[in-house]
Amino acid sequence: MSGLFRRAIALLALCISAGSFAADAYPSRPVRIIVQYVPGGNVDTAARALANELGKQLGQSFYIENKPGAGGSIAYQALANAAPDGYTLGIGHIGQLALNPHLLRSVPYAPLRDFIPIARIADAPSLLVATESFQVHSLADVIAYARAHPGRLTSATPGVGTVGHLATELLAQQAGVQIISVPYKGSAQMVSDLLGGNVQIAFGGPPALLPHVKAGRLRALAVTSTARSPAFPDLPTVAELGYPGFQMVAWMGIVGPAGIDKKIVALLNREILKAAAAPALKRVFAANGLDIVTSSPDEFA
Repeated sequence: MSGLFRRAIALLALCISAGSFAADAYPSRPVRIIVQYVPGGNVDTAARALANELGKQLGQSFYIENKPGAGGSIAYQALANAAPDGYTLGIGHIGQLALNPHLLRSVPYAPLRDFIPIARIADAPSLLVATESFQVHSLADVIAYARAHPGRLTSATPGVGTVGHLATELLAQQAGVQIISVPYKGSAQMVSDLLGGNVQIAFGGPPALLPHVKAGRLRALAVTSTARSPAFPDLPTVAELGYPGFQMVAWMGIVGPAGIDKKIVALLNREILKAAAAPALKRVFAANGLDIVTSSPDEFA
């Protein structure tokens, strides 16, 4: 065996050993979690609660970096281009991984190629709400109004192609009525117009809507999960109100750039499942209408 060959073998062994050591020592520095939305929504809320628990469990800082814009593509490009060392993670969300690739002409990432699933963490059903000035008290009232006044029922959504938008279109399709979808640039503008009575109903995330429901300014009519949400057990599902099979839930979890060491993926999955059982995280998720749903990496894939 030549000296050059022996040195090459030794270098390869050193690289393998160094990689194993890096995985075993993880995390040895702060871990970034990229969030594709502005602070305050259910995705950002879930990410911050999870980051707090992971930091306590692993003795290292897990911090949030918000990168909104371009339907989440800015955040996902940054995640895809990050080093696959476990120190940059992201929120895997139905919007970017399952909806945008089908709704947009093109996206600058390939969900199955560029990312590795680590763990699912939550489902976020939408609430169907009506404004205080729109005198309806049930989903049946809403559909009756739509049938009696064709083309006059308006539904606010957080944006084109969002879960709220698709829920609106699905209800219109299943009920056989016309609902005018009014898209906004995020939940804040949507809620402002709802409270002003400029639109009549909306499908939206609980964090944006619940405070106004509790204050009596909006009326909650239904939830879009197939089973009643533990966060609002008295609120019926759209499915049980006469539309079997109706479901529109925003699932989310943790993903990383493709190529992360399997030991790190396994460690993160184990710690995320542990964090999901923490009382503090359960309280935050329940307060924001998030149903905890965990998984293995393969199940999430």
